[in-house]
Amino acid sequence: MNLDKYITELLYENDCIILPDFGGFVANYAPAKIHPTQHTFTPPSKNIVFNKNLKNNDGLLANYISSAEKTSYPQALKYINHFVDTINIDLKTGKKVNLEKLGTLFLDVERNIQFEPSTTNFLLDAFGLTQFQSPAIKRDNIGKRIEKEFKDRGVIPAEKKKVNIKRYAALAIALPLIAGMLWIPLKTDVLKNINYSNINPFTFKETESQKKSNTDTEKTKSLTVTPIIKSDSIHLSVDEVVTTNKEIESVKPDTTKVVTNEVNLDFNFHLIAGCFQIEENAINFVTELQKENPSATIIGKRKGLFVVSCGDYATSKEANVELIELKKNQPNAWLLKNKF
Repeated sequence: MNLDKYITELLYENDCIILPDFGGFVANYAPAKIHPTQHTFTPPSKNIVFNKNLKNNDGLLANYISSAEKTSYPQALKYINHFVDTINIDLKTGKKVNLEKLGTLFLDVERNIQFEPSTTNFLLDAFGLTQFQSPAIKRDNIGKRIEKEFKDRGVIPAEKKKVNIKRYAALAIALPLIAGMLWIPLKTDVLKNINYSNINPFTFKETESQKKSNTDTEKTKSLTVTPIIKSDSIHLSVDEVVTTNKEIESVKPDTTKVVTNEVNLDFNFHLIAGCFQIEENAINFVTELQKENPSATIIGKRKGLFVVSCGDYATSKEANVELIELKKNQPNAWLLKNKF
């Protein structure tokens, strides 16, 4: 039985495989290399060396053979001993022992065992990577690069040089003039009396009639109309405006509040059909609801919204019963506990 294939398989995942009473094969990591003269690139690998001093059986090879061949451990040891005896006989007769994908064993002139490894890469991280050669990159020295750069440059025509000189001369003359134009207004009162609004061509002067109409508009805006809801009726109140010499002197603040149907403290639960930020919308909604539900009304203002109720109840049980009926026509209806 040739056991070299089992040794090879174990070296992919182990760094040392021992042949009892013969020696051990040790795998050492070798980083990637670049040959400076041959320009070859070698991937990282495991270099295999032979150590004749590693002769004690560690059981790794015997257990692996026992599992692969489905035999007992003592029988695996017999296979190993027979393999070692065969190698020793071949070496003593001057033969070279070739181990598949592993290397070659032979004796030197001093009768010492020597090992020449094969080119197999046992490093799993570099599996499939091979050595390759790349041609050297030729670079010009600094002198040649400078010479080439000057050769590639074209000759600048004399006319362009004259044009550039003229431009610089014009800039030299214009810069003092611009600086003087900016400095004189800043140091004098020339800019203080200028009305910049008259410079804008899109502005226009307001006529007397327009001023008067604007004044009347401002007076009209000062009048505020506040709707008051009280017992299903709407009243309008107007703030008093006191004017003298056709100008507004003072406006009394609006102290009126929205008056709604008073909330009975005995009724702690209300069936809410909707809430409106605009009072007119709330009134229109109440008018529509009262066609089928006469008890619909605005019960107050909550968090800035006018609250429309379709009924008030003392207990939550009664309110929930009516809420089920109300949801048939008003799916968004909900129950509010009295927090007014």
